[in-house]
Amino acid sequence: MRESAQALALAALPDDADICVAEAEDLLFARDRITCALADRVGRVHVAGQARQHGHASTRSWLRTAAGMSVAGAGRLLTLAVELARLPRVREKFAAGVLSAGVVEAICTATARLSDEHAVLAEPILLELAGKAGPAEVAKAGRYLRAVLDPDGEERDERADYGRRFLRVRPTAGGGLEGEFYLPREAAARLRALLDAYAKPRAEGDDRPLRVRQV
Repeated sequence: MRESAQALALAALPDDADICVAEAEDLLFARDRITCALADRVGRVHVAGQARQHGHASTRSWLRTAAGMSVAGAGRLLTLAVELARLPRVREKFAAGVLSAGVVEAICTATARLSDEHAVLAEPILLELAGKAGPAEVAKAGRYLRAVLDPDGEERDERADYGRRFLRVRPTAGGGLEGEFYLPREAAARLRALLDAYAKPRAEGDDRPLRVRQV
C-alpha cells in the first residue's frame, strides 16, 4: 500500500483536466475507504491500550507522534474509531461506499456523547437522514437527538461551552485590530445574524459568497 500510494503521489499529473476530475473522484472514494479501515485499526489499538505499550501517553498522542497529525485531526480519527465500533450499520455503509466520510464524521460526532443504549436508538434515525441530507443537516439533527435523549448531558455541555468563551484582540502593525474569539451556540447565532445584516450587499456581477463580502 505504501509503495502504490507513493508511486501515485509521485506520478506525473495528467494534462487533461477531465482526467484529473475522474482520478480525483476515484481518489476521494479510495480515501474514504482507507479512512474506514484506518479507524477500525485505530479502534483496536485504543481498546487494547497498545499505544501505552509503545511509550505513548494515549492513543491520541500516538496518532500525533507517529502520524504527525494535528490535535484536532487525531481527535476526529479517534472519535470515528470509537463510534464506528458501536455503530455497525454506519460502519458497513461507510465501508461499502454508501456514506461519505463527512456524513460519517457528523454521525459519529453526534453519538460520541451518547450512552450505548442511546446510540443504538440514534443510529437508524441518523442513517435515514444521511440518505437525503448532507453533513451539516446530520450534525444539526444529532444535536437535537442529544438534547432529547440526554437532556442532562446537553445542559452540562452548554455550561461547559459557555465557560470556554473568550475574546482576544491585539493591534496590528498597520494600526488595525486582529484577534480570536470563541462563542457558545446562542451567542454565535446572534453574531452571525448581525454580520449577515450588515454584510456588504451583492453588487451587480458580484458572485462572491456572503462570508467573503463580510470581510
